[in-house]
Amino acid sequence: MINQRIEEASNEVQLADNRVCFNSGRVENGRGEQRLEPLPLAFLNYLISRAGEVVSRQELLEHVWCNRQVTDDAIRRVVKKVRVALGDDAKEPKFIKTIPLQGYQFVGDATVPNEKPDMPRIFQGRSWWTLCSVALIALIIAVLFVFKNEEPAHFGAVVTPLTEISGSEMGGEYNAQTNTLVFMYRGSNREPFSLYAKDLNRDLLYRLSEDDGAYHTISMSPDGSQILYQRDKGDGYQVFIADYVEGVLRHPRRLDIPQQKLALQGWSADGKEILYHAYVMSENQSHKASSKAIFSYSLENNISRQITFPLSKGRGDVLARESADGQYLAVVRNQQLRQYRLLVFAQHDGKLLHETLLGFEASNLVWSQEQPNSLLLSSFKGQLARFDVERGLLTVSEQVTPGLNDVFGECGKDCLLMRRHGMNYRDIVSTPNPFQSSSVPPVMLKIASEQVEWSPIYSHDGSAIFYLSRDQRYSYLYRLRHEGPDAGEKTLLHRFDTLDAINGLQTSADGKYLLGRREERLFMYDIHNRQFKWLTGDDEQIVYANWSADSHYIYFSRVEQHSYKLLRYSLATSQIERVQDNALARIEDESGQVFVLKDDFWLSRLQADGTELALVQLPRLPELTIIVRDNALYWADKQSLIVHLNKLDLHTMQRRAFALSHNEWTFNFDLHPKLTSVIYSKELLAASDLVKVAGRE
Repeated sequence: MINQRIEEASNEVQLADNRVCFNSGRVENGRGEQRLEPLPLAFLNYLISRAGEVVSRQELLEHVWCNRQVTDDAIRRVVKKVRVALGDDAKEPKFIKTIPLQGYQFVGDATVPNEKPDMPRIFQGRSWWTLCSVALIALIIAVLFVFKNEEPAHFGAVVTPLTEISGSEMGGEYNAQTNTLVFMYRGSNREPFSLYAKDLNRDLLYRLSEDDGAYHTISMSPDGSQILYQRDKGDGYQVFIADYVEGVLRHPRRLDIPQQKLALQGWSADGKEILYHAYVMSENQSHKASSKAIFSYSLENNISRQITFPLSKGRGDVLARESADGQYLAVVRNQQLRQYRLLVFAQHDGKLLHETLLGFEASNLVWSQEQPNSLLLSSFKGQLARFDVERGLLTVSEQVTPGLNDVFGECGKDCLLMRRHGMNYRDIVSTPNPFQSSSVPPVMLKIASEQVEWSPIYSHDGSAIFYLSRDQRYSYLYRLRHEGPDAGEKTLLHRFDTLDAINGLQTSADGKYLLGRREERLFMYDIHNRQFKWLTGDDEQIVYANWSADSHYIYFSRVEQHSYKLLRYSLATSQIERVQDNALARIEDESGQVFVLKDDFWLSRLQADGTELALVQLPRLPELTIIVRDNALYWADKQSLIVHLNKLDLHTMQRRAFALSHNEWTFNFDLHPKLTSVIYSKELLAASDLVKVAGRE
């Protein structure tokens, strides 16, 4: 490794195929040109000056952030910007390597462009004061920008409603050829979805579904002559196609698609085929594992064929769109529980042209009408990215707009069609345990505010509830006492300076600690001392985590080289040791029974002789609650839009199910320690509409 001094005259450095100019912030490579802000530049400059050494967080704060107090998230955001610009991968780093719980290390080669190779010199970097000055200016600009743009929340974007309906609009799709908008709508949470269309040329709104049946997904053919939709008539969602004439669906007919549990993805470019994803099964030792693949169904000969073949431990291929000219097929693949990739295939020969790691869970994918051969990807949390197919370049917007998400089309240059919704879309409720009879009904609780509340759990003795809340900038961890002399006392325990998903809350059996995850990073909270502690590094992919029955250990699984490893963290020694391969979770109950969730989502019970007895295959979900109490197993799953709470009696192996909630996607719940009640986060009818957004990108 040769790291040479960057001359003040050039202020440039070559990092493999990346040419970085520290004066302009320009980064040039085979994928095009990007610009880095002063703070990421200062970080990269300092890391190169310490090439090969592990640079601690404290050193970064001193030499790059000039002793200012910043959060871990702020540092990670800067690191991510540098990696994106350089085309670096945190899992297989070519330049910046994360050393868990220690810091960062520059591991690449840095050379001065056009300098003779026989004149190596030690890279001295810029002075400490120069770096601090640059970083300080960047921080001041960032702070001014935040305060200036605190209101409105969408960074000055102009938002114009496309419809004027009071209720919830979802699943929008725009047909540019006919200038027509199609979508789903419901007026309350107790109603199923109906189908609507809006003729934007004549400003006419049509209700397409004549009855109150449960409809789901709607898509218009490229020429605007047909409508594709799903409907549940009591035996699951079936696929229908109908002719579309002047706001009316005519001659609806059911398509004979062999797969049962499928989700429509739209049309082929010529309108002769439809795309959908469905589960495919593969053998995994003695159990069957499944993930989603993309299928094409021919409307001419009524034949389905599988067109993608994911080798995935995640949900597989969750989104797919064919380009308007029919040249490309774009697919979003859930590789592992929280890892998503964008794949672009050539349609004429099926060749994989691009595979790009996404830094977020894309909930919508659409081809651009304004920029040929480019894609727009967006998330429910308000993230937005554009992918240029010709250059293979993914550009992620720095603006995150909670409540403004799911891009489904374009309306001109820097004009997007999106969904806007209120932030108060979940409250917390408790209900009697449907599997438990009691002469004294339990207290029923409801936790509601102007914010969204989710992930509630009971304290170890049931006297309090821990839960999470979020506004448009932060996430919060609260404790609410609902029993005893302090009933009604609400305490803010911790504020997360991030809008990332906080999930998996669990309380230890002794009531001393809370366990949870921010995205894929594990944390622990000391309730009595009000101390927050990260247990894993930011670049580690952590999935399910559980307390041991004695509260001495935390079991969790980590992704290592595309497989899951079950690990154990000791509270006494802070050491981590390996327990088992190809396992997602370990659950211990108060009687000493041990259960293991394998990577094919089969739950097994460990026998006395060390063998495993398979009990049930659970739904493949990034968030899955498994509770074992009084020799019974509890979990939740979803059929259509009905969430069922399940109980498996481990004596008789009798399984019972109860419809916990309708017309929503709730899966997380908790049981009171005395099994008297169930608490969960219930979806509200958050007012949402489809809008035109100018100035978002």
